[in-house]
Amino acid sequence: MIIKDSMIIIHLAKITLLEKSCDYFEDVVIPEKVYEEVLEGKEKGYSEVSIIETLITNKKISIKKVGEETILKKANEFNIQKGEAEAVALYWQEKAELLATDDDNVRKKSTILNIKMIGTPSIILKLYKEKIIEKDKTINSLNELKKIGWFSNAIIDKILMEVK
Repeated sequence: MIIKDSMIIIHLAKITLLEKSCDYFEDVVIPEKVYEEVLEGKEKGYSEVSIIETLITNKKISIKKVGEETILKKANEFNIQKGEAEAVALYWQEKAELLATDDDNVRKKSTILNIKMIGTPSIILKLYKEKIIEKDKTINSLNELKKIGWFSNAIIDKILMEVK
């Protein structure tokens, strides 16, 4: 099982790799708060929301509730809030294999939180290495991530060099 937060599913949807990543990881779960955050984009007219909703309808992404308030409070104690806090709490609650997040705050605290993480650039590289996407799609996706501007160009350039 992999728990994904809102930025991961939004980024993957924007670069049209969300469905392929769901097929690869199979058991993809998002917390309720992440779904609410994604739906905020619908009001703003973001096209990626319909991709995400379709994958939820088709049961490629499931939505799960954080059952214990104490687990959520534990994440809050590390100054992790909203959807990211629920994603971390759900990771602990479900004893998931991976937490997919692009949130710097969570990523910096992953060791102390005892979380095994993966980010969007690494997911793209994994899909390429597993021959799920072609070289051209990989390069185009990484270049799209550069345009989004959320990631360090150094990280993306390093992955681009590995692919080329």
